[in-house]
Amino acid sequence: MASAPCRARVSAARGLLIFFTSAVLSCKSEVPKGEPTDAGNPPSGAVVIAKESPLRGQLAIEIVARRPVRPQFLAPASVEADPARLAKIFPPLTGQVKQLLVRQGDLVRKQQPLFVIDAPDLVTARADVLRARTVLIQTEQALRRTQDLLEHSVAAKRDVEEAQAARDVARDDLRRAETRLRLLGIKSADVDAPLVVRSPLAGQVLSLATAPGEFRNDPTTPLLVVADLSTLWVTASVPERDVERVHQHDEASVRVAAFPTREFPARVHFIENLLDPDTRTVKVRLQLQNPGALLKPGMFATVTFFASPTATIVVPTTALQVADGTFVWVETAPWTFVKRSVQIASQDRDRAIIAAGLSPGDRIVVRNGALLQ
Repeated sequence: MASAPCRARVSAARGLLIFFTSAVLSCKSEVPKGEPTDAGNPPSGAVVIAKESPLRGQLAIEIVARRPVRPQFLAPASVEADPARLAKIFPPLTGQVKQLLVRQGDLVRKQQPLFVIDAPDLVTARADVLRARTVLIQTEQALRRTQDLLEHSVAAKRDVEEAQAARDVARDDLRRAETRLRLLGIKSADVDAPLVVRSPLAGQVLSLATAPGEFRNDPTTPLLVVADLSTLWVTASVPERDVERVHQHDEASVRVAAFPTREFPARVHFIENLLDPDTRTVKVRLQLQNPGALLKPGMFATVTFFASPTATIVVPTTALQVADGTFVWVETAPWTFVKRSVQIASQDRDRAIIAAGLSPGDRIVVRNGALLQ
């Protein structure tokens, strides 16, 4: 049996053990206010930032959320004149260019004279008008004489009918001859006037392929090209994978190398139904206004197509890290971060649209994430 001093020492030891156990439990249950807490163990590969680390002040964290975004993509293109506002001027008749009234680059009005041509067929056309006029006069006089004879019972009614038929044929011949001159731009009353070719529209002379004194015998080669450049076409080559993202009347913007800081608004006019088997692209034509004629046919351009707005996850590009793929740092607990791979749908200079890897509510590092590696 233990002595009294021994029992006293055991009792004192038990009291100290109870005291220290209570103190430890009290320390675990009382965490300083405002400090992060994590009841579980950090996941494998996680980075935990200590309370006293200056890194806490250098990281910026944002909450991931869905935002309305207009998806966009780029396509190469070229600037063209609007075919409905471009006219190729052919010589109406084979002949000699007597006078050239405009120069290349000139602005012309609608029906403004362009050049004068002297054509042998024009002489024939004028002679046909004169001949038809003479025949008409003769047939009208013959009809009047026959009608007068019929009134005096000298001629038969059949003679009057034949004279009327001859007069009608002569009138039709004159009408056809005058119509031919009128289509050539010559008034029937002005038979001796030269053949003047006029511009069918207002615009600019883009090309000139003749000179005074030149004899033109090829009616399939244009002498001038006049175009109205106030409205242009832009033809974009859209890859096959992006065709479903383009619709008629969609908005777009056009950039050219000549004006790198400017965007020209445009709209999809129509989409061709043929796929180029060599380039695997579809031609998409856009129409845009060209104030001041800044854009020129033949320029290369880049078209940005805008799709309908959709709610999607967008993060700053500063949040993206690249190492064996693209990833972001996700905060799983206060000041505890893990890597998470993400898939990028599209990206520009400031933001990236995430296709997979993040969900609304996730907390990610958007600044100085490289310091966690």
